[in-house]
Amino acid sequence: MTAAAPDNHLTKLADVVPFRGLRYNREAVEDLSLVVSPPYDIISPAEQERYHHKHPLNAIHLDYGLDLPGDSESENRYSRAAGFLQKWLAEQVLAPEARPAFYLCREEFVLGDGSTGIREGFIGLVRLEDFSRGVVLPHEETASGPKADRLRLMEATEANLSAIYCLYRDPGHTVIDTLKSGVASEPQIRITDEAGTVHSLWVADDPEATAAVNQSLSAETLLIADGHHRYETALAYRDARRAKDGPGPDQPYDFLMVYLSDMGNTSQSILPIHRFVSGLMPKTIQTLIPSLLRDFDLLQISDGNRARQMLDALAGTHPDRNTFGMYLSGPDEYFILNAKQPRPMIDSAMADGKSAAYRSLDVAVLDRLILASHLGIREGGSNQDAKVRFVERTEKALAELTAPGFDVAFLLNPTSMEEIKAVADAGEKMPQKSTYFYPKPLTGLVFRSFQY
Repeated sequence: MTAAAPDNHLTKLADVVPFRGLRYNREAVEDLSLVVSPPYDIISPAEQERYHHKHPLNAIHLDYGLDLPGDSESENRYSRAAGFLQKWLAEQVLAPEARPAFYLCREEFVLGDGSTGIREGFIGLVRLEDFSRGVVLPHEETASGPKADRLRLMEATEANLSAIYCLYRDPGHTVIDTLKSGVASEPQIRITDEAGTVHSLWVADDPEATAAVNQSLSAETLLIADGHHRYETALAYRDARRAKDGPGPDQPYDFLMVYLSDMGNTSQSILPIHRFVSGLMPKTIQTLIPSLLRDFDLLQISDGNRARQMLDALAGTHPDRNTFGMYLSGPDEYFILNAKQPRPMIDSAMADGKSAAYRSLDVAVLDRLILASHLGIREGGSNQDAKVRFVERTEKALAELTAPGFDVAFLLNPTSMEEIKAVADAGEKMPQKSTYFYPKPLTGLVFRSFQY
């Protein structure tokens, strides 16, 4: 295995190593913007279909194939992904790197409010560690469905087809500076995605530089920013293979492809994920305002561009209080909800004994107090069958406020990096869908096969 790690890994924390990535052969694919795609978990069914038709070599054929009529246990989107991967390797559509490398990345992006940012990171392999060891830390709860899907894909392809996203601490910025020192000024890849983000990639394969990066991160812990399902899937796959193969030296499945970035980067952009609720009982909707008034001061927004005023008011609220924007679809009413109590406004019993850092989160208050208590969206609650839909990106949520099909929407401020670190340091996970790190690492810039 080319991604060999030092033998003393048990005395280390993070073990980050270079690898021989698979990249598109530019003779086979001249315009790489046609073959990259967003991560599978933010692609809608309509977008999934569109990316399949965008180009026959698009990365989505590997990472997020379509279900077809007549699919069976042996012939399905997972087997087709494995077939495509082997076919593209045989036909040299994809080619392995000549020697192990890290892949230095830069994303130049624009947010919905017009502000811009530049984020730098790199793609490498990270040794898989159980969460109990405290080397790789999760920050969100996960659902079981996506993990089952990703496990079947990994079993079929024996590959990492998209990179998860982790954060590390590097106050001196030595990791990125080290990688930059060993690459040319012009990147091997520079493309603009459909959202307007410019992605640049350099192959950093100097052995001294890669060894220095491994050493720099060997005393660090890593925080998963995005890709919890895929990390837990990789752990499950590793454990199954270890049980089958027995003890021995490092194997490819002991490592996972990861995009890593310094959490101190001032352009780390964290966007909120809003909640749209449907299927509430009429009585719940009728009594919602007086119910919320027990815990919140409500300010109704009545004039002008009410949605924009709601967002402006939400952004300008006091940091010591949990605050939400709320839109009631039926009566077409906009509100700001300001907590009557300072953070943490929910007690330990309501949050299953979790820390003050957890109980102070807007998403925790929304999930535990507003959705579960006031709306009864919990097991055995009056609205246990109601649906909560997660909407990433505030501009997308604004566009959907005027669409039919929901009863109430709650808009949130973004979770801060300090809040994420505080919850992780307490050994806890944030509620599911608490953060949206932007931009997401593209799928298709680099793949990783267990063969290399």
